[in-house]
Amino acid sequence: MVRRRTQWLKRPSFWASTFALLAGMIALAGCTSADDVDRAAALVKAATPKITSIHRFPRNSMSRPDAPPIFVQPGAIQPPVTKVYEIKNRTEQDKIIVALQTVMRDQKLKRVDLQFMDHENWIVDGNVGKRGPELQLRRVRISQGRVQEDGGEKTITYLPKELQ
Repeated sequence: MVRRRTQWLKRPSFWASTFALLAGMIALAGCTSADDVDRAAALVKAATPKITSIHRFPRNSMSRPDAPPIFVQPGAIQPPVTKVYEIKNRTEQDKIIVALQTVMRDQKLKRVDLQFMDHENWIVDGNVGKRGPELQLRRVRISQGRVQEDGGEKTITYLPKELQ
């Protein structure tokens, strides 16, 4: 009986199917669900008026000309990432952190990553736009009742150099 069990481990089909199953599970775990997208949309909708009441942006976003430079990327495994551009004053940043904590409490969110970015580096080539390297000024992880500094100034590159 023990010999039968160990024979399965010697079969290539067993390992191939195990690998395929694990790869599928990993792929599903990394997918952003419609719920995640809806939560991100609700977060940006609730956070934008609070942020704009603290900081008056001199211009709208370069990538979305009808909105201020505030973005939320949904997270599947990781928490949503909120990016706010052009706020360099640390006191204003701290006020925005408090405002975002209020929004999180209202929406029952556990964690949000917040990045303060220097300015949008939106590169337009014909009809196509893409983000160039951008300077992160500050990064914080916000959870219920806790704010953790997670990073200071750092250049963020969105695409490999050969694809830029």
